[in-house]
Amino acid sequence: MTLTEAIIVRISHDLAGAIGAFANTVDLMKMDASFIGESVDLLDTSSHQLTARLAFFRSLFGAETKSIDAALVGRYLDTLAIPVKFEGAPNSRLQLALIAVGLELIGVGGSLKLTDKTLVVSGEELHHDPVFVQALLGTNVPCDPKLVMALWLVEIAKEQGLIIRLEAGENTITLSLT
Repeated sequence: MTLTEAIIVRISHDLAGAIGAFANTVDLMKMDASFIGESVDLLDTSSHQLTARLAFFRSLFGAETKSIDAALVGRYLDTLAIPVKFEGAPNSRLQLALIAVGLELIGVGGSLKLTDKTLVVSGEELHHDPVFVQALLGTNVPCDPKLVMALWLVEIAKEQGLIIRLEAGENTITLSLT
């Protein structure tokens, strides 16, 4: 699998839940007209989730845009099943990639603090998947949708001549690009 293929699989997976909820709600509306009143909230939630996730992925994997900011990240974080606090002012794909990697490292919730080219990930149950960490550090690993965010950050960092540094503490992981 190539990185492009893995990215497509990953985006599809992350959009599938909201698309399914949207489609199921429409089907229920067709089967039972009394459900139409209740369905508006479900459709609204699903459309907001789809819009936020799509905007985040377009900025992360697409061209640099002026739309990369804290609001973009906040809308994306609101779609997640886990609580994540965010502090920072992102304005580049590189920073979005750092944030995306940080989200992969958070287990049941936590916080992300972004300053320039450094992200501090804090939480009680941080993930320490050795293959993800190997991918993040540039080790040659099989391309897999679970590793997309690490592989993408490595790709963007290489383009800019940067090296990823990782420092792990008990409840924190610091990612920095130098």
